[in-house]
Amino acid sequence: MVLEVRGLKKLYRNHRGVSEMTFSLDQGDIFGLLGANGSGKTTAMKCICGLCPYEGDVSIFDEPVRDNTQNALKYVGCVVEAPAFYGYLSAEKNLRLAARYYGLPADETADAISRTLGNVGLAHVKNDRVDKFSLGMKARMGLALCMFSQPRFMVLDEPLNGLDIEGMVDIRNIILDLARSTGAAFLISSHLAAEIEKTCTRVGVMYEGALLETARMADVLRDYASVEAYYIATLGRMRGVTEIPV
Repeated sequence: MVLEVRGLKKLYRNHRGVSEMTFSLDQGDIFGLLGANGSGKTTAMKCICGLCPYEGDVSIFDEPVRDNTQNALKYVGCVVEAPAFYGYLSAEKNLRLAARYYGLPADETADAISRTLGNVGLAHVKNDRVDKFSLGMKARMGLALCMFSQPRFMVLDEPLNGLDIEGMVDIRNIILDLARSTGAAFLISSHLAAEIEKTCTRVGVMYEGALLETARMADVLRDYASVEAYYIATLGRMRGVTEIPV
């Protein structure tokens, strides 16, 4: 099992955050957390990546994140809230720093950088400063850093946030290509139902800090006209509403 989350809880002073979350991921899953802004998606991802304290249990590849963070995250790549890169450096130099961080041998670094930038469509701007990139290019740079160590599990928080249609299609295709070529599992958060539908193999509906329901995408699209309809129906069931358009 790639990820197991049991009874995850993390509440802030304003009582927002994550109040109850239990789910799991297997290798090859692309799991989409779908919810409105403020529903707890980012908080959940921070907990899963060991970036803040929490109650409950989170394990990645059977390693408990809280007790053995380094081992648990050994095969994980993540982009939470925003890509972390040095804007004053070029795309290539950012990845050279990543290579040093991961301890990649010098004779393998150039090929790894070339391969990664090629995979995200940034090879032609490898010598350009990242702070001069467009929003879509910065999103690709975030993915490049996330995938550079060839992780078996990737956590992507709102990877399409603020992108135009072409940018969304580009990032979606990169994720799908990675999933097909590497077999890696993905946990993706989004408030865009249509993109979750086009990208993910499983979906979970979040609302006010709670994970209300999870389902396989094939089952959702068999029973509902769209993921958007499934989301509305799930909220309706929570509220006791019986007549939900599907």
